[in-house]
Amino acid sequence: MAAVTRPLPRRERLRQTTIEEIKKAAHKQLTEHGAAGLSLRAVAREMGMTPSAIYRYFDSRAALIHVLAQDAYSSLADVLEAAFDAAPTDDHMVRWLLVARSHRRWAMLNPTEYTLIFGPQPDDLTDPSTAVLDELERSVAVLLRCMAEAIEAGVFDPSGLEAELSPNLRRQFEAWDCDDSGLGPVAEAACMLVWTQLHGLLALDLFGHLPEPLRGSGELFDQQMIGALVRVGCQIPVDFAEVINRADRVAAGIGQGAPEPDAGAAPPDLGAAPPGAGRAAPRVLPPA
Repeated sequence: MAAVTRPLPRRERLRQTTIEEIKKAAHKQLTEHGAAGLSLRAVAREMGMTPSAIYRYFDSRAALIHVLAQDAYSSLADVLEAAFDAAPTDDHMVRWLLVARSHRRWAMLNPTEYTLIFGPQPDDLTDPSTAVLDELERSVAVLLRCMAEAIEAGVFDPSGLEAELSPNLRRQFEAWDCDDSGLGPVAEAACMLVWTQLHGLLALDLFGHLPEPLRGSGELFDQQMIGALVRVGCQIPVDFAEVINRADRVAAGIGQGAPEPDAGAAPPDLGAAPPGAGRAAPRVLPPA
C-alpha cells in the first residue's frame, strides 16, 4: 500500500511561500546591483517587510547568499545530468559537446546565477556550506564522468600530460577531493584543462570581452570544446564538422533547442547548424 503523503501544515506552507518570495526579491537585487549590492534590508524593503521580520527566515546576508548559490548549482547540475543521460553512451565526443552546450545554454538563460557562482566570489561564499558544496560537486561530477568513461572506452588517454606535471602540481591534484571519480592526477589535470577552457570562453562571451565578430558564436564554442578534448589526448581521428553534425542530430532528437532571447535581442547562436548548412572545419588527428 502506497504511503500517504500528508500536506504541510498551513503555517509551514506560508513560511515556504515567504522564503520563495524573499529569494525572488534577492534575485532581483543580484541582477540589478550584483552580489556586493545585496542586503537583507533592501530585500525587506522590496517585499514591504520590516528589516527585523526578514531575519525570521534568514539570519544573515550570508545565509541568503548560500541558499541562492545552492539553488544555482542545483539548477546547473540538473541540466548537465539531463544532457549526460540523454546523450549517446557510445559517442563520447558528442556526449561531451552536448554537456558543454547545455552548460552554455544554462549560463545564457541564467546570467545572474552564473555570475553569482562563477563570477567574482562574494565574501559570503569563501567558506561555502555543505549544501552548496554538494550541489557544486554534482555539476563537476558530470565532467568527471565524461572523462572517466571516455578513458575506460579507450577514446581518451591523457597520459601525454604526465610530463607537464611538476612534482608540486601533481601533489596539488592528488589533494583535490574527487576520489570518487576513480581518476588519477593526470586525468584530473585533463579535466581541469577542459573545465577552464569551458568557463574561460563562457566568461569572456557572457561578460562581453570577446571581439565583436565572435560574440555569441556557437561555432566558436563547439570548435573550442572539441579542440580541448583533442588537446588532452583523444585517441581517435576527429573530424570537427562531423562531430558537430552528429551532435546537432542528437540535439534535435532530444529537443535541445536554443534559449529564448531577450526581447529585442538577436537570437543567440548555440552552434546548431541550420538544415543543410555545412561547416568548414579541418580534420584534426590526435597527437602521435
